[in-house]
Amino acid sequence: MRIGIDAVPLRRERTGIGNYIHNLVELLPQLGPQNEYLLYSNRRASLPTFAGAFRARIDSAFRWCPGSFWLLGRCGGLARKDKVDVFWATGTVLPPFLPPNALKIVTVYDMVWLRCPETTTFYNLFIQKMCTRRAVADADLILVISRTTQDELVATLGVPREKTRLVYPGISERYKPQDLKSAAEYISTKYKVPDRYMATVGTIEPRKNLRLLIEVLQILKAGGLHCPLLVVGAKGWKNSHLFREIEASGLTKAEIRFLGYVSDEDMPLLYAGAQVFVFPTLYEGFGLPPVEAMACGTPVVASDAECMPEVLGDAAILEPPTSAQRFATAIASVLNDETLRQAMRERGIRQAQRFRPRASAQRLLEIFEEPFCREM
Repeated sequence: MRIGIDAVPLRRERTGIGNYIHNLVELLPQLGPQNEYLLYSNRRASLPTFAGAFRARIDSAFRWCPGSFWLLGRCGGLARKDKVDVFWATGTVLPPFLPPNALKIVTVYDMVWLRCPETTTFYNLFIQKMCTRRAVADADLILVISRTTQDELVATLGVPREKTRLVYPGISERYKPQDLKSAAEYISTKYKVPDRYMATVGTIEPRKNLRLLIEVLQILKAGGLHCPLLVVGAKGWKNSHLFREIEASGLTKAEIRFLGYVSDEDMPLLYAGAQVFVFPTLYEGFGLPPVEAMACGTPVVASDAECMPEVLGDAAILEPPTSAQRFATAIASVLNDETLRQAMRERGIRQAQRFRPRASAQRLLEIFEEPFCREM
């Protein structure tokens, strides 16, 4: 088969969606070496470890064009010339003018644009409103990353369930148990932070609910429990109120520190060195960071919103994303109870094993092959 892949999200400094795609794509040549893989983008994709296994179809003359508009205007024509048998849209922008007989697959990560439109950027909201309904209608198959997203897609857009296929994200093999003390010392030395800390990871935007953690830190501080929070992630949007609230709260860099982007190589050590990982999100389609943290042996306190119970099971403490007091109580119990910490560490490592990339990539290949198997 000749498989075309939308590689627009495979840029440097990838976030959740980019990592999901990268972890799947990286294994495809190993599991399906008989296929030809073509990567479509208008900017160079970051695929250093396996670039030779792919044909990079980089339309660099249009690198100035926003990725979504490039997909709508140029990508389909290139894929048509290449006569791809399958085109995997790694988002909800399905290029027009694809080969008429190609299997067309789109990926739906969540329904943020319908459920929480106020938490996303104007551009993302515009693209989702413009493209999603048509993409899911025109696609032959729709990939979803959780049963929660699958159920929402069926309920809100009336998509036939039999048209959907579940492919859970697979976290990178680099996320594995490590020595807490040595990991914490490494992070402390490199980033000039204390060696006893909490961590949270995600783009700094309203849906991640970092405002709750300001209240949580105030409660912990008032109770005499000092353990600074390290925030990892790019500054997103609508975050000016957050920084004003931090200043007004009296919290300092001794209590909360923004590290920005942290390299893939350092992330396992950052997770492993944390006393507890906190994730108070208001809404997720899956939520990779808490699973990555659990894979590294770190206890997790997360919100009970949407798919978190599905993904984290009984391996994390789940609390309402509106209750700072309950989050603070849960965090304090983890910090103060070594027996609880060890039990959560063991459960978390087991739970994270459900989401390894090899099984996800194998499932993706099976989906690519579905119509061709039926024809045999």
